[in-house]
Amino acid sequence: MPNLFNFVKHTIHLNDMSKTKVYKHLFIVIILAVSFVQCTSKNKQLNDKLKEMATNLNQSTPAVLDPHTRFDSVGVTSDNIFQYYYTLVDIANPHKLLQEQKQDILDNMGVAFTTDKSLQVFTKNNVTLQYIYRDTAHNVIDVITIEPDKYK
Repeated sequence: MPNLFNFVKHTIHLNDMSKTKVYKHLFIVIILAVSFVQCTSKNKQLNDKLKEMATNLNQSTPAVLDPHTRFDSVGVTSDNIFQYYYTLVDIANPHKLLQEQKQDILDNMGVAFTTDKSLQVFTKNNVTLQYIYRDTAHNVIDVITIEPDKYK
């Protein structure tokens, strides 16, 4: 038992240099914890804002955009991915239609981000967007993911 007693005694009576090291480590741990909480808080605030936007958009859905495209809804993931859900309707081969129009869709998205001020919340917060196209049985045909660097 004397060895254990000496260890405890030594631990309790740290010398000044050891105390400084402990304080430095403690300070670093506190800074990291505060940074983590702030990042988490900002992430939560952004998620709440995106959910509010989704709720507002969902009030006007479903909406027929053209003879073959219906805008169904919007969703937001926990990691702040903003998801638009579309259904391709009244077409024998929705896969082919989407493949034929995919480049036009991407080009139109690029134009929208440069002209529509309401989309700035996405650019300012580096939000990833997903455009999810499904058939009438809700099978996913394609997911177009737009990372922030592609629309800035």
